[in-house]
Amino acid sequence: MIIMSFLPILIVFIIVAFGIGVMRSNTKLSLGTRKIRWILGGYTMILAIATVISLSILPNHKNDEKIATAAEMSRIEDAQTKAIDNLYSGNVVDLDKVFSEKKKWSFPFNEKSLDIVLTEGETGIMSVFAERKSENDGEIEATYHVGKSYIDGVDFTDKVHSPELLLNGQQLTVNNPALVTVSFSRFSPGFAYSQFSKGGHFTQENRSSVIGRDFILLKVPNNIEINGDISWINE
Repeated sequence: MIIMSFLPILIVFIIVAFGIGVMRSNTKLSLGTRKIRWILGGYTMILAIATVISLSILPNHKNDEKIATAAEMSRIEDAQTKAIDNLYSGNVVDLDKVFSEKKKWSFPFNEKSLDIVLTEGETGIMSVFAERKSENDGEIEATYHVGKSYIDGVDFTDKVHSPELLLNGQQLTVNNPALVTVSFSRFSPGFAYSQFSKGGHFTQENRSSVIGRDFILLKVPNNIEINGDISWINE
């Protein structure tokens, strides 16, 4: 840890010493060669200053968050689309491998019918799927499922808001979640480093974004009549 704290000073000392040595060496050189050496020495000092600045703004902790590649995001997006298609076909197998359960609700309900109202928000209307339980337990269960969302390879799924579910008598209202505003900055290697790194600036991958799919899955007692714009599973 002590060695790392003196590393910037050591690097600057080596680079500056080299630059001064270049400028002072061989005083009998021709004017053109001497000018080149002055340019090289000056550039070396600029690199030294850039190195100090780069090292000084490094974070105090290591960020281990994995940045998804374009290929990984494409596979995730395809898996979500396939899982939604399977839901419409009544297949809920391996649903938890693609989507995570962000929020759950439970409502006592002893009426014979339920009206589901979907309100349109900034993100449209929530997709709602429903399946009947094998028993009449007098309880409606709801689960909000979300798929992973990425912006330029950064996972921001945990920033997604949950919808609002309100039960009033025989009416269940589903209010769509509000839009999420995400602000972030990305640092790329500076020229002082990238000019000597393999491939320079041109090796950075052109990442894209993925807006995760989401839906609500209702589990209702077997004897309830449901009215509303929903999709039934296995019915």
